[in-house]
Amino acid sequence: ELFSLLRKSQRFPNPVAKFYAAEVTLALDYLHSMNIIYRDLKPENLLLDRHGHLKITDFGFAKEVPDITWTLCGTPDYLAPEVVSSKGYNKSVDWWSLGILIFEMLAGFTPFWDSGSPLKIYENILKGRVKYPPYIHPDAQDLLSKLITADLTKRLGNLHGGSKDVMQHQWFAEVTWERLAKKDIDAPYVPPVRGGVGDASLFDKYPEEQEAYGAAGDDPHGKLFPDF
Repeated sequence: ELFSLLRKSQRFPNPVAKFYAAEVTLALDYLHSMNIIYRDLKPENLLLDRHGHLKITDFGFAKEVPDITWTLCGTPDYLAPEVVSSKGYNKSVDWWSLGILIFEMLAGFTPFWDSGSPLKIYENILKGRVKYPPYIHPDAQDLLSKLITADLTKRLGNLHGGSKDVMQHQWFAEVTWERLAKKDIDAPYVPPVRGGVGDASLFDKYPEEQEAYGAAGDDPHGKLFPDF
């Protein structure tokens, strides 16, 4: 997961964040061309292939939407204000989420996080105040301010130029989109995959995996149901 790499790195250098953001932009461009809204963009749903390029996973919230939809779904930190306020929304929500993702990659945290309370996060999202750490590049700050904006008439990706407005932003100036789409650009990090297909050596390990399968705790009332 990109999430695991980001947590180990704490935050990404500007060129690294730009590489991953560019690949996500290409993915959103393709999905939107098929009238599909992704609606759950976050580092946990971005996987690295054996060459270090991104793969989007978990399409549980993805939906074909030719016009607008109203469903409240997604992950609190990444929800656009029009989703939180239960207004109809369209592909614009994915571009907001891209802004949150870029911010998190560059800063190491999401802009509206507040002690993990969803209601407080929603309140912060609706207020829309973003504080940029001084180490975020000015071009990146400019792009973020045009993605993380509640004004849909100003949000890049939602304007007449669509995804091209995002791709043509100054922060992406040195990106050769055609080469990137062909994966003809080396990734900044290549996972050390030891085996072939099915190698799970890089999967995160969780405590519950050490528990015996099917193990159950003591049942103080079991004697009342001996044949159940």
